[in-house]
Amino acid sequence: MVAESNPARRLRRLFDRATATPRRRVAAAGVIGLVALGSLGAAVPIAAAVQAAPPAELAANSVARATEPLAAVASDAGTVSLHLAPTGAFVLDPAAATTIGVEIVNGSTELLSQGVVRLSVADDAPDDAAALDAWLGDAARTASAVGESQAPGLVSGGTTQVLVSIPAGRLDGAAAVTGLRAELLVDGVVVATNDAAFPSPHTASAGAPRLALAYPLTVPDDTAGLIDAEQLEAWTAPDGLLTRQLDAVADRSVAIGVDPRIIASVRVLGSRAPESATAWLERLGTVGNVVFPLAYADADLAVQSQLGLPAPLKPESFADVLDAADFLNGMPGVPATPPTQEPVTGPASLDGRALTQGSTPPPTATPGDVDGDGTVDEVPTTEQLLSWPYTRADIAWPADDTVAAGDLAWLAAGGLTTSLLSPGNVEPPAPAVDEEGDEDSTPVSTAPGNAASSIDGGTAVVADARLTAALRAAAAATSDAEWREAMGRLSAELAGYAAADASASSLLASFARAGGSAADRVEATLEALATLPWAQAASLSDAIGAPPVARTLASSPEAEERRATVQRLIDSEAQTISFATALTEPSQLTDSTRRDLLALLDAGWISTPTDWQSAANDWLTTQVQTRAGISVVPSSTINVISRESGVPATIENTLPYTVTLEVDVAPSNGRLIVEGRQTVTVEPESRASVVVPVAAGVGSGDVLLTVSLYSTEGVEIGSPTYLSANVQADWEGVGAAVLATIVVLFFGIGIWRNVHRRRKARAAAADEPTAAATAPAEASAPAAEAGRAAATAPEADAPAQKDEDPRDE
Repeated sequence: MVAESNPARRLRRLFDRATATPRRRVAAAGVIGLVALGSLGAAVPIAAAVQAAPPAELAANSVARATEPLAAVASDAGTVSLHLAPTGAFVLDPAAATTIGVEIVNGSTELLSQGVVRLSVADDAPDDAAALDAWLGDAARTASAVGESQAPGLVSGGTTQVLVSIPAGRLDGAAAVTGLRAELLVDGVVVATNDAAFPSPHTASAGAPRLALAYPLTVPDDTAGLIDAEQLEAWTAPDGLLTRQLDAVADRSVAIGVDPRIIASVRVLGSRAPESATAWLERLGTVGNVVFPLAYADADLAVQSQLGLPAPLKPESFADVLDAADFLNGMPGVPATPPTQEPVTGPASLDGRALTQGSTPPPTATPGDVDGDGTVDEVPTTEQLLSWPYTRADIAWPADDTVAAGDLAWLAAGGLTTSLLSPGNVEPPAPAVDEEGDEDSTPVSTAPGNAASSIDGGTAVVADARLTAALRAAAAATSDAEWREAMGRLSAELAGYAAADASASSLLASFARAGGSAADRVEATLEALATLPWAQAASLSDAIGAPPVARTLASSPEAEERRATVQRLIDSEAQTISFATALTEPSQLTDSTRRDLLALLDAGWISTPTDWQSAANDWLTTQVQTRAGISVVPSSTINVISRESGVPATIENTLPYTVTLEVDVAPSNGRLIVEGRQTVTVEPESRASVVVPVAAGVGSGDVLLTVSLYSTEGVEIGSPTYLSANVQADWEGVGAAVLATIVVLFFGIGIWRNVHRRRKARAAAADEPTAAATAPAEASAPAAEAGRAAATAPEADAPAQKDEDPRDE
């Protein structure tokens, strides 16, 4: 199959790819709306009328038009693009008549008027690497017109194809590679131009190179550290993203770098995993390809090294998403039979267990036996979830042009002893020097060296720049014409290597990290490569094992802004890990935080820095909100009126986790003395109250209380809360003293009065005899008078005197 032949299926795949994530669905809706508005506003019929120019006119105008300046319209420069290729093929027989299809894409915001498509052939055939580079990279190279056709008008965002016929004899029939140029002229001005090259099917091969390919089997970049069941079901459906990727590369001569997140996402679901996802995973275990693991979530390895991390980040656990009830029938996605592939090499598998030659995947799990060892397990361990029968586990695949000095040694220290590097991360070979010391423009040999390299004392395998660029262009093509043009370039590059006898070379070309978005053309590209006589299929291990070439690393540290943002992400995760010590089960928070961090480090984000920065900021905000989920509820002024009292505090937990905290109260002065911390457990999304004992110090007045929360490991949780307290703790003593004084005074005064009264009475009693002794003397004269009076008084008075003192009787 050369390309998609079903337009409806092709459109559906393009739509699925454009709407793979919520963000892309929103963007797609906006684009559809804009296109609809543009279509309504442009009342111009789109006609694909194709008309071949008469040969006589071509002959008359060939020389004149070949020398016209290649000037583009200023208002739309670079917004109208062309793609050209022979119809239905990507090789060109220059000796035969042929028809070239020229695709016009109006990427401008304006209506493109009718024009003329002119086709020219390179005056100097680009039949070697230097000439091909000059033709494809220098628009000033001369060419002669060989045909033209009318081009219809085109609305903004529209695409059309114009066919240009080239009669036999118009091209150089002996050329190994033919260079073609397409130009679009509107009112005599060149609006767009493009150069392409196509090999002849008769090009001789002195020695075809061995070509290994590497493909990253990943998913679109996202912020989730696990793929949910709904998305897995969609991506592993018969026409799903993961299914198309596996269909394209399975059992072909291409090494597969697998994102372990895909494997773990299926397995953590247990019995809840979609049937299609389980079947997909089992199929992956049976492919005959070289399979090696990427970093979890395809996390950017180079930036971790450049930030000085001790080792590559990896998931700590999946315990927060595992349920024993889902694993009664074992762990899903365990390959039932060993894959037919090369012996395992490398120091260790992803889970740290040694892999030996001829090792096989775990046996099929039985009910309750997660890992197939004959024992009944509750849930699989992290190592079991990530384990896989990888062919190699010693390969690191950093993102393109991100490796800096020291990174290779850092990767090797982590067990990744072989690095797969992009061509931009390696210095180009030094130019040849003649005997006089001047640079010789004539290369000694056009045959490439091996991909295997020795760089800074480390082992690497470097992708070929020429082949990789063409391979990625073919895989990312969105139309048949664009794909055939890219395949023509790839074929021409291989034909040039073969003509220079590269049979001793083991080369590597790598696909781009497109998150599966380019999967539709991968299969067609691999099938087309298999038919070319200018390359021999080879495995990645063949390329790695070839004699290494000494190369120099082109240090390409990542942008300072990106490194600063990644450092913020890592610092925020560290704060969350410390905060999680307040949880009864810290892994409930830390596990998902680490996985989501790795997802944010996905190498696929590098191509969309604006979107990544926005996603990183959102994640940082979420982390701050999570750490603010435990707090002390502010309250009104607290009155402390006793010497031994307590400060009440209400703890709020808005998180879905149970937390255990220590509450500490620090007074601003000595009026209060805190006797110690209090421990409290707060259930998810609830509040709990606690009383911290305090003792009154000296004096009364206002006290500012600083209430802080700590985990049981002594980590401060959240920010302190300040409460006001009014201390009048001495009122109790004063009141008791006053009351005692009153009682003492009351009884004291009473006693004193009694004592005083008695003393007064005694004094009065003591004074009576003295008064009696002095009374007769003082009354003697009057008494004599009284006696005389009494003697003369009547006798009747006698009884009265007798009655005055009865004792006298």
